[in-house]
Amino acid sequence: MESAWLLLVFLAVMFAAYRLATRRLAGPQTIVHDLLRHYHAFEGAGHSEQERLLRVLMQRRGWNKMPHPFLVEVVKRLRTKEDVFRFVSVVEGYQFDRKQLPAIARKPDPEAALREVAEWLTDFGGRMQRENRFKEAEFVQKLALALQPDRYTTRLPLAVTYYRMGRYAEAIPLFEQGLSQLKTSADRGASLTGPGENAKELTANYEEMYETSLKAAGNKPPSSMK
Repeated sequence: MESAWLLLVFLAVMFAAYRLATRRLAGPQTIVHDLLRHYHAFEGAGHSEQERLLRVLMQRRGWNKMPHPFLVEVVKRLRTKEDVFRFVSVVEGYQFDRKQLPAIARKPDPEAALREVAEWLTDFGGRMQRENRFKEAEFVQKLALALQPDRYTTRLPLAVTYYRMGRYAEAIPLFEQGLSQLKTSADRGASLTGPGENAKELTANYEEMYETSLKAAGNKPPSSMK
């Protein structure tokens, strides 16, 4: 009886080790290679690139159970093969596709669903930014901006990443547009703050980074910022 129990424990450990190994195998390169293989399978069928990308997602395990309108919006907003593949790679690589994304995708309002996905990407990019992983943060935050281009909550975090990378010319228009959106927004920065943070102080920090970017790029700050 004891030997049978030990065998069951051994099999459970081996199964867990196998699951862990297969997850590790599914890294970004593996995911992108698999996506490309399916993408090229549709060559010569007369489909547009967006139609091909949509078909790739509709045939992919897990994604094929998500609502069609949600997938259509994802492909339409990300637009390019590179960004769609990068999005899938980030989502699957960090296992956001297992429970969270399917639940979000089933929401009746695709716009609200995409807004929630963009918030997750923004938060994830923010963690990378705080770890000084700026290139990775840029890629993730650009995906969030593509999904929600008219929100300061996606525009300002990317501006900060460019600022910290010393890419001031790219940061300036993002700060300008993001701060303008923030000033006209109903929640006045509430979505940007975490526990213990103050919206006014956070806005002032963005404005200071904007001014510094202007000076570094050789531009004069607008009179309203002086």
